[in-house]
Amino acid sequence: MVSGIRKIYNTYLTTTVEPVEYDMFKSILLRFNREILEHLLQGGTLQMKNKLSTLSIWRRKRDPAINMPDWGTSNKLKEEILAGGKELYNEETGKGEKWIVYFTDERYFRFRWFKDKCMVKNKSVYRFDPARGINGKSPKERLTALIKNDDLAYLRFRSYDGNL
Repeated sequence: MVSGIRKIYNTYLTTTVEPVEYDMFKSILLRFNREILEHLLQGGTLQMKNKLSTLSIWRRKRDPAINMPDWGTSNKLKEEILAGGKELYNEETGKGEKWIVYFTDERYFRFRWFKDKCMVKNKSVYRFDPARGINGKSPKERLTALIKNDDLAYLRFRSYDGNL
């Protein structure tokens, strides 16, 4: 993230007459990003300017017909199986222990850039991916922790069923 901030800062230097120092610029940008994330985690919507539309968190019903692997849990199980000296499942032979664990919860959550009203050319080729975050606390991890620790947190977020 630091190299990204440095690039943004260098662009900023070319567009302003009285720039602030890099450390101040970085501090402002990081604080802004933290506050936006907190706003989104409370169920808020960010209205982006310059015809970029909105950003928010939405909940969706999980389709039970589509198996989505839970890679975090799966990789832990895989390590346990290998540490125990056992063999991993092999599709060709049908032998070994299965280690891929699938999500079974009835809903999941996504950061959603609502591009329907976005006025950017070729908007279909762009997507929003939350950054890694600081100290291992990415926005996705923060959202997951919120949902796991608060049984009613899902009510903060709009439901998206694909039929807007």
